Amino acid sequence: MAERNNNEVNILSTLYVHPNLSRSDLSQRLELNKASVSEYTNKLLDTGIIRENGTGDSTNKGGRKPICLEINYRYGLCLGIDLAPDEISYILCTLNLEVVSEGTIRTAVSSANVLEQLTVIIQKAVKMAAAYTGGLLGVTLAIHGIVDETDIRFTPNYDIYKCDLHAELGKLYPGLPVYFINESNASALCEAYAQRIKNLVAVNIGRGLGAGIVLKGRVLHGVNGYAGEIGHVVIIPDGKKCNCGNRGCFERYCSDEALLEYYNSLAAKPITTIKELAERRAKKQPEAIEAIRYNLKYMALLMNHLMKTIAPEIIVINSDLAYYINNYTQTLQDMTYKTYKQNVVIRPSAFNHKSVMLGSVYLTIQEFIHAFAQFTQPASTPSR
Repeated sequence: MAERNNNEVNILSTLYVHPNLSRSDLSQRLELNKASVSEYTNKLLDTGIIRENGTGDSTNKGGRKPICLEINYRYGLCLGIDLAPDEISYILCTLNLEVVSEGTIRTAVSSANVLEQLTVIIQKAVKMAAAYTGGLLGVTLAIHGIVDETDIRFTPNYDIYKCDLHAELGKLYPGLPVYFINESNASALCEAYAQRIKNLVAVNIGRGLGAGIVLKGRVLHGVNGYAGEIGHVVIIPDGKKCNCGNRGCFERYCSDEALLEYYNSLAAKPITTIKELAERRAKKQPEAIEAIRYNLKYMALLMNHLMKTIAPEIIVINSDLAYYINNYTQTLQDMTYKTYKQNVVIRPSAFNHKSVMLGSVYLTIQEFIHAFAQFTQPASTPSR
């Protein structure tokens, strides 16, 4: 039975990456005999997870054209949630990442309110997914902190690690697969999948600072999920106090919060967003120019660290800085290259703040495909 299930999963995985394959193509790629492939694909067709999609080209010998197969991308929906300290953003997608619904709840997230807020989002997704054969196939929560698959270990900028979210959601939605991922890892997964890049670092900058690392096509988690916590690498001993308990961490010099704090220490009128800072810089305000210079100095050090320790093909910056500050990543790359000549491209994310959510959806899709043979349809309403 295990081998049978594995073969079905392998067929699904292959069709997800290589759509429009015939049974003969699958037989060759997976090294299975044609009778077995027909048996497995017929079973998958019966479930509705795959479908026939026209015919392919006949062989040089002529004969009947083969029938091609593909994933039924509208079989069900997957939910990705970016659970940030100051807002909750979500996106609901089909299996080919077509967006069905999305939104943001702006609130200070805490252990006291997080379950209530998540229930509102998940219940909406369950209702929308009820029109699909598979319903809601799973949900992935992107956590701004250290996590493993089912446990939030530490979140320096909010206290949601104090509640057992996985267990509580399991009680409310029995049968619904729920996964956790670090938000920087979700961003890296999105960027790597979209661009087919096997060695990449995604740097997420907001209230905090973290990195998602993809090496040889796989997300690097490290022991207990601690890989990529670059925001808490000490760069200045006995420097500014950090929320993690240390002093002099990169996060205290490179995050949006640190940048705004530095700018407000210089300017007469304080601001609260990077967009406001960009507008003042565009007007050549000296304090804004100095604040960006200050930030770039430490960000260049961070880029050098990543280039020398990880040696990726690309470093993606997912940040308001990269979106609103003209030529921010190009300036950063120029500053970095003055010291280290490497063929590493630094550029902004192409997904405009959605990479974390889309990466979360993609993880949900991966997990669904890998577990399809054992998948249990989730309840359509929460238990109380």
